Amino acid sequence: MQQEVEPLSSSTLGTPSMHREAGALLADLETSEETQAWSLCRPNKSSKQYLRQVVAEYETLDRELPCIRKFLTPPAAQPLCLCLEISPEQDLTHLEVLEALEAELPGAMESGSVSSIRFENMNVICGTAGRRNRWLITVSDFQTRSRLLRTGLRLRGSAHPLLRHDELLLSDYRLHLRRSLVRRRMLEALGVEPTEED
Repeated sequence: MQQEVEPLSSSTLGTPSMHREAGALLADLETSEETQAWSLCRPNKSSKQYLRQVVAEYETLDRELPCIRKFLTPPAAQPLCLCLEISPEQDLTHLEVLEALEAELPGAMESGSVSSIRFENMNVICGTAGRRNRWLITVSDFQTRSRLLRTGLRLRGSAHPLLRHDELLLSDYRLHLRRSLVRRRMLEALGVEPTEED
């Protein structure tokens, strides 16, 4: 005996509860399809393909950025610190940097406009060679900072721009975080427990 099947009428389809159920079913189908597609294209963390991918990513980063400064904590802001980047071949002295500052700001140290001049050997910090070194110049106020950023310094007959030290340090820190993340992923893929410095 055949069962009667009630035809779908516009009145039945028009009820809000039916629309909600149909919408929920459609959403479930779309979500499961997306999940299946994602799991197909994303390799399993224990697979050889994933391991090769992570190791290749780390090696590429290592070639691109062989000398990255490491940080134990995020760098503190130093808004009144300026930076002069110099190639390692230019072996400047504190006196030369001071004289260049005095040329732009007469009596810079005596007046207190410049509170310190410090050399930072980036090649020692990063354990590499050929990286540009930094001279850190701390000023007393934002007006002096603005003036020096605008004029830069003249050393050995060449003009050198000054940069905000915070911007350079933040860039260094981002590279450190990027490399740490890739290294951590590589160690996890190899089944090695990351250490504190990772």
